[in-house]
This record gives sequence, C-alpha cells and structure tokens, in this order.
Amino acid sequence: MKRPRSVALALVLAGAAALGATAPAQAQAPVPCTATFHVLHDDRIGELQLPEGQYQLAVAGVTCAQASQLFTEFLEDFDGRLAKPWRYTVQAAGQGTFTARARSFTVVRTGDATAPGVPGSATAGGGSSGDLLCPGTFDVEHNDRIGQLRIPAGEYTITLLGGNLTCATAGNFFAAFLKRPRGNLPRRWVLLPQSAEFMRFSSHHGFRIKPAV
Repeated sequence: MKRPRSVALALVLAGAAALGATAPAQAQAPVPCTATFHVLHDDRIGELQLPEGQYQLAVAGVTCAQASQLFTEFLEDFDGRLAKPWRYTVQAAGQGTFTARARSFTVVRTGDATAPGVPGSATAGGGSSGDLLCPGTFDVEHNDRIGQLRIPAGEYTITLLGGNLTCATAGNFFAAFLKRPRGNLPRRWVLLPQSAEFMRFSSHHGFRIKPAV
C-alpha cells in the first residue's frame, strides 16, 4: 500500500532528528588558565610523572578553579585510580590530560617553581616554604558565619597553609563555605574556628582568613 506523502515526510524528518541526536558534539577548545599550579615535590598520578614545578592548566567544560581542585585531588590518587568518570592520558613526563565525557583539562609543566611571596607570581605554594599571604583581600558583604566561626562584614586576607592550593582556589573555597552557615563543609574539609583555619587533612593543605588591617 502506498504511504501518504505526509507520513513519508514525517518518517524522513524523524530519521534526520535521530541522526542529529547521535551525531557527536564538536569538541570544545581548551582555554588556558591565567594562574599556574605549583606541584611542590616530584609526584605522579599512575603512569603520569609530575616533576616538581609550575604547571599550566587549560580547561574545557570546567572552570580553572574546578580543574585546580580536581588536580589537587588526583595528586592524592597516586595509583591513578581516579573518581569516575574521570580518566587520564599521558602525553609526556609533566604533561597529561584528564577527561570525563564532555569535560576535560590538560596539565603541562612550564618550569621550575617561583619563590613564594615574589610579586607577580601567579602561583601559591605552601608546604615547607612556609605560609603564604595571598595578594589582595576578600570582601565579605554582610555579617556572616560558618559554623562556630563568626565573620563580620569587611575585608579579609587569605593565607595559604601548605599543599597545592592556589590563592584563587582558596578564595573560591571561602566563597563556597560562606554559603554553608551551619558549618557542614564538603567531605574531608575541617574548620578550626579558634584560628579561623580551613584544613583538608587528607592532602595536608588549607588556608586561614583574617580581617584586613
């Protein structure tokens, strides 16, 4: 039996839609991050060797702050068994790519570490080099609190307390923690209200806030 023209056209359109749904999306071009990431000592993630030094991150589908946080967490998984759905590939020593479906970021070693505290340094590494006061201040717009820590409105300095945390990432964490007035911080994070310190004990890094003078 001959199909009506309208039915045949509908079948063609449906087939085209199905093809469009299965066509792979064009890959997003990685965007370089402005700040670099300081790997404090020779490290590795599975087969990816990461010598101590500064690393340039480039992101696609994630922010630079998210990539910095993920890279920090992956450095704890030296066996290379990353949290699903993340996977990694090795391009060379000090160069690798981490992917999770449409999200990805690359890390490339760019050189030796810049001494902490040097003006113009885009990185922030603590560890054995000591605490590092981040440039600039963080503006708390109204009286706030995080658990037992009361945070009056005003300008605050952020000091890094070791590990692979950057000033930009610490600021992002502080902003996120201000949205948790009950003090229920993300997994592995602990608040020390007496010293206004936020520590991630599993990776031995954290930061301290203090009212700016």
